[in-house]
Amino acid sequence: MKASTTRRILAALFGGLLAFVSVSDAKDIRTLARESGEPFYIGTTIPDDQIEERMIEFGKKLMEQKGVVRMKTLVRQLNRSQCALTLSAPQTTRLSAEDLIQTVRRSVLVVGSLYQCDDCKEWHLSAATGFALTESGAFATCYHVVDQAEHSVMVVMTDDGRLFGVREVLAASKAHDTAILQLDGSGLVPLPVTTNAPVGAPVFVVGHPFKNFCTFTSGMVSRYFVSEEDKVQTTMMSITADFGRGSSGCPVFDEYGAVVGMAESIVSTTSTGKNGDVKPSLIFKHARPADALRRLIRSPDSKS
Repeated sequence: MKASTTRRILAALFGGLLAFVSVSDAKDIRTLARESGEPFYIGTTIPDDQIEERMIEFGKKLMEQKGVVRMKTLVRQLNRSQCALTLSAPQTTRLSAEDLIQTVRRSVLVVGSLYQCDDCKEWHLSAATGFALTESGAFATCYHVVDQAEHSVMVVMTDDGRLFGVREVLAASKAHDTAILQLDGSGLVPLPVTTNAPVGAPVFVVGHPFKNFCTFTSGMVSRYFVSEEDKVQTTMMSITADFGRGSSGCPVFDEYGAVVGMAESIVSTTSTGKNGDVKPSLIFKHARPADALRRLIRSPDSKS
């Protein structure tokens, strides 16, 4: 047998072995997700500690799986600038607050990454928020939620208690603090992403502030302003709907259940006087407008 023929046969066998390992690992991870426990639902009594514990245990088991994607890999992929997705069309009927929460709850995700504490050596969960963009597993969150190279793995939980690992970053922008990722699975309920809401328009937020999972608040768009960081100017949205740490990446909805923004940060204007007296003032809640997310997405029919 010629050496070239032998090399071709060995390459084919090795390639087939790699494909088998990859598919096998994916099946193991998805089986692990199906066995992750009982569901919880927004609008019911939320077992905060149990949610955190389940995500940590799932993440620890995920790290034992061959082929699992680590945070360092996801961080390296944050330079991807665009992806092709087909988004859902917005509804045309206004929803009451009660109907809105029932409509959007299945689409809001708990997005967490595991890190090992230097002091106690236990694994902990850094929790944030995300939301589904496609049924096939694409979801959105903030860039800074992903940019955690010192963490180990990323874990995503749906409203009905399903748990998933994250396969890859599809597109991201550091300047606009936005990221679109693909989880290792499907069956999500996607949210439509519409244009920016006008000042004064009512808005609603579902997020996980300080691990108070699935917190629902309401308010309005208070203003738009220009933010500059690293000499890059971007448009920001201020809202009066409350959110806190852990809400990064949570969707800001309009009355139709469409995403008009994504929560990012909180700025307090509270100051301390010369005598140590605290002078309370406003706390601003800042979000990225929907346009910041849409710029990451191109039509599947687009050639660019």
